[in-house]
Amino acid sequence: MDKKEEQLLIDLTTARGVPGNEEEVREVFKAYAKDFAEDIFYDGLGSVIAKHVGDGGGPKVFISGHMDEVGFMVTKITDKGFIEFQTLGGWWGQVMLAQEVEIKTQAGKLVHGVI
Repeated sequence: MDKKEEQLLIDLTTARGVPGNEEEVREVFKAYAKDFAEDIFYDGLGSVIAKHVGDGGGPKVFISGHMDEVGFMVTKITDKGFIEFQTLGGWWGQVMLAQEVEIKTQAGKLVHGVI
């Protein structure tokens, strides 16, 4: 694996993309795909598709993956400053304790916390 491929994996795995808010992952993918795709477009559900047309002599290849990741949605901030949330994706309650989290505010600021 060369440095560019390694950086692609780092950038994709560190991009924030909870269900319904995958724009950061979409932008990372588009930035890397533009070097090899003739066409980059979205489907009706927000998936990003990069299309490369070869010479017609080789096999057709389709590669797909999820853009979203499990996460949380803030539902309430209590008078004492505690944050209540709803899980997004397949979290198990017994593994959430002591998890470090980042909360992205409406203004785009990141606030670090621990469950």
